[in-house]
Amino acid sequence: MPNAVLEGTFTEADHSEPDQNIASALSGQIENGVSAFAAYQPADRKSETSGPVLAVTGVYGTVLSPVTARDELLKILDRRTSVPDMRSTVIIGPRTIIPKGSSEPVSCRIVQEIDKYGTTWEPDCSWADGSAVVRVSQTVDFSKPPAGFDLDAFAAKTAIIRKEVRAPMAP
Repeated sequence: MPNAVLEGTFTEADHSEPDQNIASALSGQIENGVSAFAAYQPADRKSETSGPVLAVTGVYGTVLSPVTARDELLKILDRRTSVPDMRSTVIIGPRTIIPKGSSEPVSCRIVQEIDKYGTTWEPDCSWADGSAVVRVSQTVDFSKPPAGFDLDAFAAKTAIIRKEVRAPMAP
């Protein structure tokens, strides 16, 4: 994963190791899968906790069926949580969006999470191709309604991130 995304406006903020269990769980969909993860915050943030966080989570390898692999990745990530009794529900989407300036679609949605602490929501966009399946998510201001979130703008950001994280195919 690169040290910065979105043309350098977001820099890596979390150096956690990727969860290799994700690649293992997708072994029926991705041959020789390797998990990848990075979290990014605005380069101009005022403190370690200010501004939105973008998380890029995925698996690269030989993807046997991109659509099926993407669907499986989202199911796995929707079930992963450190909070007991959390329920995740897709409340908007998924919508297939071809961002302006791109010829490749991304699938975007908003997921609501409810647990004993309250309700939160998070947008994500994902894509899959012959060599990777990836989800990009972003933290948001929970006081604003999910319906007001601009999924088209987030899809455009995701398309830029896709260009920046995509590795060239081996000859």
